[in-house]
Amino acid sequence: MNARRTDPARAWTDAAAETDWLLVGLFALPLGVALAKIPLLPTSEFSGRFFSLAHLPAHIHQIAENVLLVPLGALVVVIFRLTLGVRVLGLFRPILLTMAFQIIGVRISIAFLLPALVLIAFLRPMLKTNHNYARLGVLLSLASTFLFTPLIAGNWWDITWLRDLVLFPVIALCLTCESFAKVLDRDGICEAAWRTLTTVAAALVILALTRVPGLLEFFLRFPEMLLVQAGCIVMINKHLAFRLFEGRNPFAPHPGRPDPGTADNAVPSPQGEPAGP
Repeated sequence: MNARRTDPARAWTDAAAETDWLLVGLFALPLGVALAKIPLLPTSEFSGRFFSLAHLPAHIHQIAENVLLVPLGALVVVIFRLTLGVRVLGLFRPILLTMAFQIIGVRISIAFLLPALVLIAFLRPMLKTNHNYARLGVLLSLASTFLFTPLIAGNWWDITWLRDLVLFPVIALCLTCESFAKVLDRDGICEAAWRTLTTVAAALVILALTRVPGLLEFFLRFPEMLLVQAGCIVMINKHLAFRLFEGRNPFAPHPGRPDPGTADNAVPSPQGEPAGP
């Protein structure tokens, strides 16, 4: 009986040890590959040939930058959620919004997003009884219609920037609106507005990082450093999950009131902290 009681604790200890080994590997492996590229070492020619994208054709750089955006964005969102304790509309929403910012610009994207959020939030209660697939399908259609509206207007009046709004990623628009509407239904307008603002803020941080001079060239020369980003996320989860501003919402009547949480964080993690987004 005692052995059975200690099994969960032992399992947690074993899992923590495995995480430690993973953390070491995610830092040690790319560091070893990067060091092998030092010109003075005999491994530099081999490593530079097989573990470098420095000579990638220029027309593929944009694709490589889009790939880099995902792990970099994930790292930023994890810092927001775990270290700062600031909730956003989901892990992927800031990354998707960053893509929209890159395509059509920040100001136009935000000006387009806000009325879309209001419209989708207004219409979503009419779809509450539908199956999840049906609701999301309708939202996709509504988001597409919302994108086509400025395209039609731009075609009528020959306005280029209105036509360019159709380049806003439709999946990003639909998922952001759906998350906003869910938070609005569950936690109210103050929480929904705050999470939308923090999501946009996270997207702006990601966008700023992607525009750091030389960043893309660095990762093309050292693509193994993508593993370091994964290692940083593991390290933040294990050692830097301070949640400094957990439950604080300047838009709420009581900013210090704990966040009511979601279905995802109803089950506590092994450390006793919420495990939700």
